[in-house]
Amino acid sequence: MRFILLTLFSVFLTPSCQSILMPKVDTSTMSRSLVATPGLSNYEYARRLQKDGWPVAELNTAEHSHYFDDDEKNIILAHNLVRYNPKKFAQLYVAEYISYFNEKKFHYPGIQTIMITHEGAKPAIELYRELMNTRPMGLLIPSYGLTQAARLHVNYLVENNTRGHMGLGGLRARVERFGSWDNVLGENISYGNFSAHDALLFMLIDDEVFDRSHRMIILNPHFNFIGVGKDYHPGFPTGSTYVINYANHFIRQ
Repeated sequence: MRFILLTLFSVFLTPSCQSILMPKVDTSTMSRSLVATPGLSNYEYARRLQKDGWPVAELNTAEHSHYFDDDEKNIILAHNLVRYNPKKFAQLYVAEYISYFNEKKFHYPGIQTIMITHEGAKPAIELYRELMNTRPMGLLIPSYGLTQAARLHVNYLVENNTRGHMGLGGLRARVERFGSWDNVLGENISYGNFSAHDALLFMLIDDEVFDRSHRMIILNPHFNFIGVGKDYHPGFPTGSTYVINYANHFIRQ
């Protein structure tokens, strides 16, 4: 039996800021490296991660894939961080993000706009606790075929100023244009994020997505391959929009 998993994610922003209120989470080991800073090259992102003690040479599986830009490489690397060591990721980066919440407002240092969330810090605290008890899982390997499918869809979303998973026949039809898959297939869409690391964090946090389906896909140990398409969506001008495809097994045509 084969399964298809689909989720999408959007953010709401406003140009205001208030002081930070700290939830009750241990932040003694959180990162001060600001790895979510916009505009980091893959080299600079990896260098900051090394300062936090990550084995970047192993985790940066897209480093030498010529068909990705730096942000696309970075979002794959960010996926592999949380899958390789969920507890460390929680302690360094989820705790850091929790510290930036003030009730329902989220403000990342150096970013002029802030996010207005629906649930505030609650899902981030929930994520922290979940990751502290999550076992490590396999790394995601880049797939050119899955990337072609992801780019096909992100182009469709941008050109039509729309959102969702159903364009061009849906996920299965898009992926099967470029190869064959087996067991399980998934797709996440994240809109308007200021960096790749930020996109990964907020898919994991999953504000107002009450089944936390983005998080479930990212932490699904049955996925082995990943493809990423990135563009700037006219409906979400605060940053990049990412379409991310996942598969257990994929053979390119």
